[in-house]
Amino acid sequence: MGFPAGDRFEGTDEQKSTLERQFLRKAEFMNQHKIPIWNGEFGPVYSDPNIDSDAEEVNQHRYNLLGEQLSIYDKYKISWSIWLYKDIGVQGMLHTSPDSKWNRTIQPFLDKKRKYRLDAWGVHPAEEAEAAINPLIQWIDKICPTAKDAYPTPWATERHVLRNVIQTYVSACFSDEFAEQFRGMGKEELDALAHSFHYDECVQRSGLNKILTEHAHSHGLTGNGS
Repeated sequence: MGFPAGDRFEGTDEQKSTLERQFLRKAEFMNQHKIPIWNGEFGPVYSDPNIDSDAEEVNQHRYNLLGEQLSIYDKYKISWSIWLYKDIGVQGMLHTSPDSKWNRTIQPFLDKKRKYRLDAWGVHPAEEAEAAINPLIQWIDKICPTAKDAYPTPWATERHVLRNVIQTYVSACFSDEFAEQFRGMGKEELDALAHSFHYDECVQRSGLNKILTEHAHSHGLTGNGS
């Protein structure tokens, strides 16, 4: 429910139950053997207001989802570290500005990645890519019905095909094109690109940080109220 292709989290009893059930399935071995649990990689993918007109509404649903997830971790006394601290505007507590030199330089390539579903993480629906890949998925399921059961089983045939064909082979073929964006840049320009990730140039994801701050306060983790 925290990803572009998932259902929105409305906070219904059914959704909350599903979220808790999914956690308990993943933690079954650790709970069975009474092993301390640490989740070091989790968190929704957030919508980009420069692309999606309803980004603010979508993201609020995902902040609410994260809050519910943290309440489950509290219930089962799970230690955690959210993924991630800083990125280019996908999940981070802090992210590069859309107006930064880095984002402006690579934006045409980001648009292409989105159009062709080249990213495995936070992949968006893409009509052209789906028109090419869906018949292959259907053909595989037709000739080999057990293909969908290949490990990891929650992936089904679709994710296996996307990973191997699009997100590995096709994505790798675009590596040189990505590198070409930096051809001819001198040391000062490259340094300016790197400086886009400096704390003072980055943007706070306020909705996410509000959830995390409130959670920290509720556990007395912030010290002196800061």
